[in-house]
Amino acid sequence: MGPDGLPDMSRKRNREYDICLSFAAEDRRYVSAVASHLRANGIRTFYDKYEQVALWGKDLYQHLDDVYRNAANYCVLFISKFYAKRLWTNHERRSAQARAFSEHYEYILPVRFDKTPLPGLLPTVGYIELKQLSPKQLSQLITKKIGIASRPYYLPPVPDRLFARLKLNTALAQHHAFQQAEEFVDALRRMSDLEKKLVAYIFIHGCPADLPANIHISADLLRRIAGLPPASCVRELERLSSLGFTTKVSTRKHNSGDPTIKLSFHVGRVSYNGPDDATGTIDEMVHCLSEEYCTECTLKAILSGDFSVLGQATRKPEKHSGAPKLRGRTLDH
Repeated sequence: MGPDGLPDMSRKRNREYDICLSFAAEDRRYVSAVASHLRANGIRTFYDKYEQVALWGKDLYQHLDDVYRNAANYCVLFISKFYAKRLWTNHERRSAQARAFSEHYEYILPVRFDKTPLPGLLPTVGYIELKQLSPKQLSQLITKKIGIASRPYYLPPVPDRLFARLKLNTALAQHHAFQQAEEFVDALRRMSDLEKKLVAYIFIHGCPADLPANIHISADLLRRIAGLPPASCVRELERLSSLGFTTKVSTRKHNSGDPTIKLSFHVGRVSYNGPDDATGTIDEMVHCLSEEYCTECTLKAILSGDFSVLGQATRKPEKHSGAPKLRGRTLDH
């Protein structure tokens, strides 16, 4: 419980899955469609078919107990006459009920194919009737119930809004852009907070005139935004070379009379066979954020690596109102 006596919702945000699904094999067709819709909407879903490699070789009795007791924010029980008879579903149910007993919010979300009673599940507990509900409709209800929390270092499986900004129409081009975006999110995961801030400041406030070769910014402007001497900014940025970034300081004076700091990002994975220069893709990722969020929230999203907004299905509204959106770059020329 939190200090105000209400449930401590921060515990839910730190778990591996948003939701786990417990069901009998006979009901798999329906549940599989629900899981597919949830994943498309960016909901982190524990569904056994998505976890085949992770489950391979594990002691399933112990592992599934941990999943249904500890790993998810919510658990959906797909109740049916088949569910009540299965050994594994009863194991999952008991683990989920143990969790529900220790929590102070509705962890178990029951849905019913029929009226089969389950041990430990009171008849007064609210449930969803599935007879007239499609898998897509149920997934929408689940998403509405659990909400969409911030997802650290998250790239939606279909970043269609990014593809539209980049004007990519072929599957191959989209695949390459996705890999570039994935590499950038992975790089953010390995940066310090200061490094992430400097990169974010340059992409938010820099000049796109030289894209896709680089994005650049006046050294003095970066100093004023970051609150660090230009030499310190350059030193921090140069340390990112192992993550795919290249930093250069132009000796030619900028329009403002100051040197220019140029930043570019390159994909260097051995298995990658697409365009090496990913700076333009990263620029569009950042400005897809800025179309939706104010400057402060754009920065927060980059620092957390949450790029949910790149997918139409996973975008979420800004949490506060009245904040000015970042309508364009703060150009220094």
